Amino acid sequence: MSALKPERYLPWALLGGLGWFFVYADRAVLSPLLHAFGVQFHVGPSALGLISSIFFLTYTAVQIPAGHLADRVSPRILLGVGYIGFGVFIAATGGAASYAALLGLSALAGVFQGVYYPTQFAVTARRIPARALSVANAVITAGMGAGIAGGYLVAALLAPSDWRIPVWILGLLTVLVGVWLYLVTPADVQRQKTGANGGQRFTRRFGLLLVINFCSLYPFFFLLAWLPYDLGQGQGLHGIWLGLAASLPTLVAIPATILWSRATAVGRVRRMRVLFAVAAASLLAMGLFGGIWPLLLGLVLYGVTGKLVLDPMILSEVAASLDGAQYGRAYGTLNFVGMLSSVAAPALSGVLVQRLGNFSLAFAVAAAMLVIALLLTLGLAGPGRSGGASDRQPPRTAAEGGSAP
Repeated sequence: MSALKPERYLPWALLGGLGWFFVYADRAVLSPLLHAFGVQFHVGPSALGLISSIFFLTYTAVQIPAGHLADRVSPRILLGVGYIGFGVFIAATGGAASYAALLGLSALAGVFQGVYYPTQFAVTARRIPARALSVANAVITAGMGAGIAGGYLVAALLAPSDWRIPVWILGLLTVLVGVWLYLVTPADVQRQKTGANGGQRFTRRFGLLLVINFCSLYPFFFLLAWLPYDLGQGQGLHGIWLGLAASLPTLVAIPATILWSRATAVGRVRRMRVLFAVAAASLLAMGLFGGIWPLLLGLVLYGVTGKLVLDPMILSEVAASLDGAQYGRAYGTLNFVGMLSSVAAPALSGVLVQRLGNFSLAFAVAAAMLVIALLLTLGLAGPGRSGGASDRQPPRTAAEGGSAP
């Protein structure tokens, strides 16, 4: 797969970010609609929780298989067909005639969306040299935060008239982005020989990054699942004010993600340690101090130091630690382990909240996860697989067709 020229880095990264915008907007829009689902299908909270659970279950299950495909199959087919299918099933959710149909459509949406993560980041790591990879990944992952905010706000503005409207609008736009991805993604796939380290074996450094990523994602999914509930039931916010408050950490993360990404390979690990420490402190403070203003200030601090800011650094560390032939499998495995937190965090936090009647211990557990991640970064002190990871350009093969955005 041919490398992009320097002036083409940004368009490719912006397209990746647009893709993530709708991935997260489509996820986030469903959370404020759960009450409407319950009324429509006459089901209670446990059944409503299953809607998200089955989506994340199928999404997580396809990560490793999708990662293997990303190393073997045309990324044009994987990104285009997968993303279009995801949009179709999201839009179809708005026409679900029964609760069982809603579950089935959520499961299928998770399967098709699951292709995006390993394929998109594998293509990016192969096409962009490591000296520009952190910034490119930051631009891409900034779309995640913007998408969460967009999903919350779309639901807050449009759902009161009919809950189907935001679902249909986002589903249609997702399909259009999928068509764009199909048209501009390269048709070829890298088919290089394995490197000196064997190419088929993941490294100890990569193993540490798997656990670090899980710990980084745990607080994020805790907040994603429970923050709207806490803001509404605990702080008395409703409507657009709830949407804005819930979007706060993701909105402030967008510029912070770009700012923090500009670090060398060695400086990147040191910066990760600082971010983990500050993010842990912000979560602990939110659990200790009551009231809306301490919560909002803590959310801002977490937003500029938490998961969305750390994502591009972790992704770049993965690229620096492994051969290019492994990228699809590596990113699929990284997301599979990380997404296990999407199952653990909401459920464990719910148990803690129910037993104590407040969110204090749930925030403390989320903070503890970041402290564990901080300690594990001490094992990343050495260089990546090539020593000069920050300046490495992965081996390329000649382009077999296709065009870049």
